[in-house]
Formats: sequence, structure tokens, C-alpha cells
Amino acid sequence: MNKIFIILFFVIASKISAQNQRFIYEYKYIPDSTKVDSILTENMRLTIFKDHSEFLSEMKAKRDSAILKSSQKGNREIGTDLSSGNIRSMVWKNKNNLKNYLTEFIGMESYKVIDETDLNWELIDETKKIQNYNCQKAMLKFGDREWTAWFTTELPFQDGPHLFRKLPGLIVAIEDSRKHHSFQLIANYKTNEGTSVIKPFHLLKDYEVNRKQFNKKWNDFRKNPISSNEQFLLMNPQIISFKSYDENGNEIDANTFKRAGIEKARKNLVKNNNFLDLDLYK
Repeated sequence: MNKIFIILFFVIASKISAQNQRFIYEYKYIPDSTKVDSILTENMRLTIFKDHSEFLSEMKAKRDSAILKSSQKGNREIGTDLSSGNIRSMVWKNKNNLKNYLTEFIGMESYKVIDETDLNWELIDETKKIQNYNCQKAMLKFGDREWTAWFTTELPFQDGPHLFRKLPGLIVAIEDSRKHHSFQLIANYKTNEGTSVIKPFHLLKDYEVNRKQFNKKWNDFRKNPISSNEQFLLMNPQIISFKSYDENGNEIDANTFKRAGIEKARKNLVKNNNFLDLDLYK
């Protein structure tokens, strides 16, 4: 009987030690700098593991998890109630001075952008209480923006939303000086879930680049945008072409479909111009 209790003790202890810490942030942002009264909101999750942390949209994480579980069961249907959200970018932060990277998108192309930026925080002798946490103020210049952060040592994690990290405690709130982007901690709990960032679909490749290389590719696309279908064919030259149909089942002329795709890409560029990291997308 004693042996059973000892085994149960170690099983429970191992499960507790394997738990990861998750923080949910409310992200408010203005996608179009010409429409500052148009504010969007999306919940983001920061999960801290033993050797790294991940930051991505809560909606995207749940959808990706559902897709993964569905594919493992051989089922391609995940239901229509799971939205992928608006925020596609993801951040992977390693511990022990290893590479950090963020996943950014140009159209439908995914880029793994290696991040080597220094975060030169200025600690300010000012405190206030946020969400019942005693917080201290810190200032930072990052991504061609000036940021004000509030961190707490009551949560002993030198981490925060997006790429923000390396303060003496967890970032509870952070906002840029123009009030175009802000993150506010709204939940905190433990989880046994594994990593959130799943492998991309084999036809949607991942390209590893540095910030300078990404910026060049972004500007090339901005000057000459192409449709997502054309991007897909360029990424997969083994696929010669494919046909498109309207809602009535009629085949759409290839050139007409291509022009519509380019126009859609141009419109997206116009209405999504106020990136969190303006330096990366300058």
C-alpha cells in the first residue's frame, strides 16, 4: 500500500512540475493609421515553457490545435465555429540566449524572421497597481515607436507580449506613445498543453530570413503585389494551374480571377498599414 502511495505521489508531482504558465493579453490596435477611431481587439496568449515561450492569437492557437487533432484522427473537417482571428503573426522566444524569431506573412507566404534586436529598457521610478499587481514603469524605443510598459516582480517571469521581454518581471501592460497598439494582461493560469506553434501545411513553406531580408521582400511585394493564388503556384511549381469557380459553379476566367486577386492584395495593403513594428515594415 505504501508503494502505491509513493508512486501516486511522484506521478502527481511530475504532472505539477510539467505545468506551463499561460498569460492572456487583450490586444487593442489600429490597423489603418488614417482611421484612428477604428480600433480592433483580439486576445493573445503568452505560454511560458521550460526552455522557451510562445506568443500568438488565442483564436489562432485554438483553431490550429483543432486542425492538428482533426488531422491526427484522419478528419479534415474542423467545423465553422472556429475563426482563425485577424492576427497571424507568432513569436517564439528562446531562453539561454538562443535565437528568437517571429513568424510574419507577406500575402500568404510565411517568413520566419530571426530577431536580434536589443531591448534597451529605461526603468522609471514610478509605480502603480494594475490588475491587483504592484507594477513599475519602464520605457523602450522599438520598431520606430516609443513604448511605455508596466511590469511586476510578483510574477517572476522576464517576459511579456510580442517580442517584449528582459525586464525584472512580467509585463502587465504596454502601449505605444501614439496609442495605436496596447496589451493588457487579463488572465493567468497553468496549463499542461504542449507547444502552440504547429508545423505548417507542406504546401505552405516557411522561409527563414533576417529583418533586413524580410524588409526587402516586403517592399518588393508592396510595389508589385500578386494574388494569393499566384503566390501559391510560385511556392509549388509542381502544380501547373488550377481552376476557380464562382458561387454558381461557373468557371472564372483565369485572367479575370488573377486581376481580382491583385486588386484584393492592393486593398489589403492600403487598409493594413499601421504595423506594430514599423521598422520591420518601413
